[in-house]
Amino acid sequence: MRAAARWTCALIFGFVAGVAMSFGQTYASDAVRPLFNSAAPVVAVAGLVAFAARRWWTSALIGALAGPVLVAGYYLTAHARGFAASASYVALWSTAGVLFGAAMGLAVWTLLSPTPTPAKAIAAALWPGVAIGEAWHGLARIADSTPAAYWWTQATVGVAVLVATAWYHVPTWSGRAIAAASTIVIAAGVFAVYGIV
Repeated sequence: MRAAARWTCALIFGFVAGVAMSFGQTYASDAVRPLFNSAAPVVAVAGLVAFAARRWWTSALIGALAGPVLVAGYYLTAHARGFAASASYVALWSTAGVLFGAAMGLAVWTLLSPTPTPAKAIAAALWPGVAIGEAWHGLARIADSTPAAYWWTQATVGVAVLVATAWYHVPTWSGRAIAAASTIVIAAGVFAVYGIV
């Protein structure tokens, strides 16, 4: 029963985060508006939700559920507020939410469990890679319509999270080097995907 309560609360949190993102897009100041329309916060929410699980597969599962639940909160709220939603965008963000949510859930479990150093290094790189890759996209492709200062801040937060996570959860310098290299690879992949979609 405790597990069910944890999961319920975690998924409600994900849904409420989606609702908040819908309102944030409308009412937040221009300086922080990208926060409510970007992937890094969604992946972060999936990571937070994963703390409700206790095993690797349940961490991946609840992370995978968190993305679509957040997307549902966002688009249902937007629809209720009179904004049209494209079915293709709902499908795209739901699919991305499942994939990145599952990966983030597994990353959280890996960082908190007695797993080998290389696995911890890659897990430590996941969210920073997403944040930095998205910031790179923001600066390179949409800086004329969104505040560059926001993207620089997101990139800086990504680096700070990488340094802190690698320092506390990756026990060797070689592992930390793997984390840094993995972050670059993930960031480049995110940047490339944004260029396609």
